[in-house]
Amino acid sequence: MRLLALLPLFLLAWAQPFPPGGGRYAYSDGTLQELLLYPEGFRLRYLKEGRVFREDRLRFTPDGVHLLGVGFPEGYFPFDPPLLLYPAQLFPGAAWGGSARFRGQRVALSARVEGVEGVKVKAGAFNAYRVRVAYTTEKGGTDLKELYLVPGLGVVAYRAGEAWVELLRFTPGAP
Repeated sequence: MRLLALLPLFLLAWAQPFPPGGGRYAYSDGTLQELLLYPEGFRLRYLKEGRVFREDRLRFTPDGVHLLGVGFPEGYFPFDPPLLLYPAQLFPGAAWGGSARFRGQRVALSARVEGVEGVKVKAGAFNAYRVRVAYTTEKGGTDLKELYLVPGLGVVAYRAGEAWVELLRFTPGAP
């Protein structure tokens, strides 16, 4: 019986973080995201008021999901080397990180799965990994977030400072 109780956690640990067919996410801060399948992996486009303001280029490898670079209105900027966003296996206590050159400076990512929690958002109720992520730059910039990641779906909510942003709806498939 104990093994059956652990089965959902085991399945969560082996699932990929995003839906394989892509999709469209609508968040409470007015951001729309489009997860688009490309030959090299995925592109995650961020839109506000119908305009793309950012595009993350992602690649799946046996060790996890890597951030290849970010496109902004002023151009595309690669990470050298690509940063590991999510390892292939997630579980409470898992920690990862790395550093890369990005836009002329060294950027570091540090992340840790703090646990598995139930989270209720407008799009539904989910069991999610609560992941703390920190980006720091050699020039002193810092970005701290607490993400609620559901394997096979993606980020259903996040906290940045006092702001709470949640998923309103997800539409599977190519937008």
